[in-house]
Amino acid sequence: MKDNLTIAFIAQYAPPVGSETPVLAIAENGIYNKYHYDIYSVLKNNFANVVTGNDANFIIKNHDKIDYIFTLLNRAPYRNSEVFISSLAEYYKLPYLGARPNIRALAEDKHLAKIMASFCGISTPRWITVDMDEELQGIQSFEGPYFVKPRYGASSKYIDENSICQTWQDVKERVTYLQKNNEDAIIEEFIDGIYYSSPVVFKNGNPIILPPVQEKSILKGNVVTYFQKRKVIDGLSRTVETSLEITEKIAKASKIIAHYIRPIDYTRIDYIVKNDGELIFLEFNVCCNLGIQSSFAISAQSEGISHSQLVLSILNESFRRQGLT
Repeated sequence: MKDNLTIAFIAQYAPPVGSETPVLAIAENGIYNKYHYDIYSVLKNNFANVVTGNDANFIIKNHDKIDYIFTLLNRAPYRNSEVFISSLAEYYKLPYLGARPNIRALAEDKHLAKIMASFCGISTPRWITVDMDEELQGIQSFEGPYFVKPRYGASSKYIDENSICQTWQDVKERVTYLQKNNEDAIIEEFIDGIYYSSPVVFKNGNPIILPPVQEKSILKGNVVTYFQKRKVIDGLSRTVETSLEITEKIAKASKIIAHYIRPIDYTRIDYIVKNDGELIFLEFNVCCNLGIQSSFAISAQSEGISHSQLVLSILNESFRRQGLT
């Protein structure tokens, strides 16, 4: 059946069908046009019927001509955009990449994700949340330093060195900054350590934990920013972890978490390993970056899996999960 499927590729920079080059991107999105073109190339080289769109309207207008939605539309200019495409696919009863809306909502809410990790017995930073229209109370819930970021969403938007706050007054100022940008905030205990991404794929519904990837930033506190991830600015390096002790510790935690977030096609779980070796859960991601430069692809490559093999293996598992094979 796969050969006859019409695949709708939905992404901000999804190129028009037949394009031989990426579409133009605004400067702040860096390499995302190239990333989306690479994914489009994998799809068009393996499926006869690929159509493309860059917003939800494409699905609404063409849902009766689509068999499967390959969505990377993780950020759009409306609230809860990460959840909307999967909800729309459920409404039209169309199979799609990623996870059901409830799992996507869990991933996008860093507060609920930490509650889930705590239930799994995995340590998290201490944290509190502040809604967009809520005034931050003057009482400190735990000692600093603190890390302040948006409660919802992905891609490290509004995260930079100023996210690290030494005093409660600094926290108030950062929360105000986020609220002015229409963001709810989460205030975490700042953890000093090494950041790791743990890519997870699935085979017949069972998690396969790929090698974790260490992320190092030249910025204060090892902060990784929106612009670093998009290669707009330098200063971020990614290397596959070789320590068996760390690899096993991360794999054990990721297997536990993967059990609670199924059904899902692939995920990336982010941790910090403290200087004393303790593993701290930060968040997990659905439909995360699969670009050639991403931690996911770097990890897969270390296992002898090419970029196109990675994308197709995730897609085939998604087909299997939703009854298309």
